[in-house]
Amino acid sequence: MPFVTSSHLRLPDTVSDSGLLVGWSLEAQRQRQPFGFSFGHSLKTVATGYLDPIVLSGEGHLMTIAPTGAGKGTGCVIPALLRHEGPVIVIDPKGENAAVTARRRREMGHRIVVIDPMGVTDLPSDTLNPLDLIDIHDASAVDEVAVIAGTLYHAVRDPRDTFWISRATHLVVGAILHVLSEDLGGGASLLDASDLVNRAATNPADVASELLLSNHPEARRIARMLEIGANETIGGIVSFAQEMLSFLRGARVQASIARTSFDLDEVTTGAPLSIFLVLPPHMLESHGRLLRLWIGTLMSCITRRRARPKQPTLLILDEAAQLGELPQLRQAITLLRGYGVQTWSFWQDVSQLQLLYPRDWQTMVNNCSVLQCFGALNQIAASGMSTLTGFSDGLGVLDLQRDEMVLQIAGDQAVVARVPSYLADPSFAGQFDPNPLHDSSRPILPARSVPQRLYARPQAGWPTGTTWPAPEHDPLLQALLPGK
Repeated sequence: MPFVTSSHLRLPDTVSDSGLLVGWSLEAQRQRQPFGFSFGHSLKTVATGYLDPIVLSGEGHLMTIAPTGAGKGTGCVIPALLRHEGPVIVIDPKGENAAVTARRRREMGHRIVVIDPMGVTDLPSDTLNPLDLIDIHDASAVDEVAVIAGTLYHAVRDPRDTFWISRATHLVVGAILHVLSEDLGGGASLLDASDLVNRAATNPADVASELLLSNHPEARRIARMLEIGANETIGGIVSFAQEMLSFLRGARVQASIARTSFDLDEVTTGAPLSIFLVLPPHMLESHGRLLRLWIGTLMSCITRRRARPKQPTLLILDEAAQLGELPQLRQAITLLRGYGVQTWSFWQDVSQLQLLYPRDWQTMVNNCSVLQCFGALNQIAASGMSTLTGFSDGLGVLDLQRDEMVLQIAGDQAVVARVPSYLADPSFAGQFDPNPLHDSSRPILPARSVPQRLYARPQAGWPTGTTWPAPEHDPLLQALLPGK
């Protein structure tokens, strides 16, 4: 593999070109400049002692293939958040992206929204009620509710369950429409729909009667499904509907979807808003549907746009495979660029993408202006990266240094480039805050607490004082609850 080695080459102190820094060129001479990309200051080149930045100044999508621990956060996610001036929506499992970049995002004029029901970060947590997006009086309400319901089931489905999932989805749609039509004050949430479905498990006839009297005609039509005679069929439908909503367990999750603490219209208009979606890594699988619900809701906000905003909304999907097959992601990459959406998805290997999108993965790749591959640990991973980009072979990928990657930008062949680093690159100096994950003095999660007790004085018929645990003794939960 040909390389030019020179000890005097350094990185420029600034990168004046606007856009996403996707790598540092390791080529001795600048090649032709593909459309939508720039290569920094014309006087700061290899000839004058500098590596050229490779900046995506257009609105193309990006895709990164790299295993856990390869440096995706240091080299891709955080540099993007420190540079992109438009709105962002970020899956942030460890909460480190919010902690490191929130100050910089505020300096850009952004409002910071951190949806963190488990308290991973030390930042105040926001909340998001997907039903706040629905106007029950609008003719499209049924369709919007169906989109929400579509995010609620497991990503990997057994084909033998198609009937049950379809019927259960109808029931959930009916329950949501009913609670929305009954609560015109705007306080309905998925918890109300879940309560209705759970009641159907013990008394389907009563729930059917309630839905038949619903204010919403579609809820009344769906109610007739519960009037079928076979108890086994009804039980199966209700059981699958309960499973769709079963992730809404635990007081913190429930509080996080009970109301919305920010203006959803600002997501639609492309206002300066930075939204971080935080779940601990060990909950990404068990609470994956919560992530799907958040992303699906925010994507629905974006598709309500009637005009492109001044700056695109950057959707950063770290650990994208944890979302399962998400139609909104496929649509965002293949269809929604005209809405001002720019996606950057991260996958541990090519097989994750192929498994979740067996019919569309090549189309999704072909719609990306940037492909990055680095950190391969073995020949299988390296061969997948090589095949995806057309670069050399698996051995060539394995030969990369830790700070190098295979980079393919639209209209050009794959090359070796240097991975950016917000910690080491001088252009990021002073823009970021310390990563709290590197602070060994932080308390464990969740923080241990001593339950607070309440006391009642002796009174007639009760000769001694009494103590009992105070309800909901959880400071984080109290912060999530309405009115706090």
